[in-house]
Amino acid sequence: MSEQVINIAIIIAYILVGLAALAVIGFSIYQLFANFSKAKNGLIGVGILALIVYISYLTSTSEVYENAGPTVSQWVGGGITATFVLVALAFLAAIFTEVYKFFR
Repeated sequence: MSEQVINIAIIIAYILVGLAALAVIGFSIYQLFANFSKAKNGLIGVGILALIVYISYLTSTSEVYENAGPTVSQWVGGGITATFVLVALAFLAAIFTEVYKFFR
């Protein structure tokens, strides 16, 4: 197969992936407004996740490491902190669920 055909196929694949992503986003927004009462819990979860990431970003230092600038270092530190917080919350949720099931 020639290189030109492969390049055209890759471009077509990128276009189709982009169209699929736009369709997913469009239908998600439509369903969000069509059934807002059902989507409320999901939006609260996304808001809590965004709050955890924001607080983690604010509490991380902007000390420069290796080749990364201060902004990148702060985002990396915030991501690591957010990961630790979310893993701890998942661990606590698993313990709470098992204890709750034991006493039920």
